Amino acid sequence: MSKKLICLILSLVLLSMVAFAGCAVPFAGQKVLKISMSGSPQPHEKEYIMNDFIKGFETKHNVKVEVDFVSQADSIKKIQSEQESNNIVSDVLLVDTANMAPYVNGEWVEDLTNTINASKVNLTSMFDNSIKKDGKTYFAPISFDVYITIAKKDAIQYLPSGLSEEDVVNGLTWDQYADWAIAIAKGEGVGKTMMPANMTGSQLLYPMAGLGMAYGAKFPEFNSAGFKEAMGIIAKMAAGDAFYPEQDQYTAPTDPLKSGAVWLTFAHMGPIGVAYNAAPNEYIIGAAPKGSKGAGSTAGAWCYGIQKGAKNKALAEKFISYILDSKVNYDYCMQMGGLLSPIKEVEAILDTDDVIMLAGAKMLDTTIISGVPSTEYTDWNAVKLLYGDLLNEILTDKAVPDDEFFDGLQNELEGLKK
Repeated sequence: MSKKLICLILSLVLLSMVAFAGCAVPFAGQKVLKISMSGSPQPHEKEYIMNDFIKGFETKHNVKVEVDFVSQADSIKKIQSEQESNNIVSDVLLVDTANMAPYVNGEWVEDLTNTINASKVNLTSMFDNSIKKDGKTYFAPISFDVYITIAKKDAIQYLPSGLSEEDVVNGLTWDQYADWAIAIAKGEGVGKTMMPANMTGSQLLYPMAGLGMAYGAKFPEFNSAGFKEAMGIIAKMAAGDAFYPEQDQYTAPTDPLKSGAVWLTFAHMGPIGVAYNAAPNEYIIGAAPKGSKGAGSTAGAWCYGIQKGAKNKALAEKFISYILDSKVNYDYCMQMGGLLSPIKEVEAILDTDDVIMLAGAKMLDTTIISGVPSTEYTDWNAVKLLYGDLLNEILTDKAVPDDEFFDGLQNELEGLKK
């Protein structure tokens, strides 16, 4: 065999060894923790989760973590199948409170009471109805969100007379918000206020719910006097051509905010935080607008649990302890755009630069907040589409629909209840 051929073979062997190492395959004897994460993280979120959040745990405990990203619906089917077949694959589960009931009621997850108590952190009680049952705690919340206001500073010139930037920060009334949106459109010649109106993976019902709660409506609900009054705000903006013409292409305002196409919106903290953090000097962050009953917002939490029968339960418990570390949790919430932490000790870490988290935290004591009762309905996406039908009706007629239309929506809603 020639020296040249030997060198070529050795080079190929070395390259294959490098490639093998780059695949991060666990070595013999290394423990492997398997995590099933439900939901659809944005590309930048997924990059942080894998390259920093998960990598931090792997390094700390010298283990390998395998992550499976699945949809909410597929996650429920997957874990139900593992439980019924007694073929437990996933150790740790990431679930949001809106989809948590099947896991708790089905007894698919372990009691985390002792693990959480051992961490010695103080968790918010906001989500106890979802994460607890019969005195046991089945999930540890890692982050949650409310809806806040964001505005481009370019829009300040169009604020209604007598209002200031400070009023925006503290929370306008919904009437003032609508007047501002109309003034922006009039001054700029195009609507620059947005609702996330795309119906694929729709998020529209959440800001509409917050608006409704500000006038005394429940969530979800269509035929109450308070909800109809709230829809008058949307009709007012529609009549003033205040809405961004291409809002039906988006489920979140992040990209239109960053491009400058949108100047004003009431939206989820995470997408707002991503836009804000890209250019903080360009925006004003404010509380949710207020109606006749105050400010309103939906809220949901992302939580980790351990699947019952997990093959790596002891390692899974270490992971729960890891995510409850206040410094780890703070970094996680910040990297997700500035979500709120359910860990009260994180408040001590916040400083004036944490604008998004501080804005959300400031609202908690004064805002009417509702959870997301998706598991009470046979098809939550169908519920979302009802809100889309309502918005489209208002945008088309530029007026609040008659009572018959609202009653029809309410009947359809009732028909979707389990």
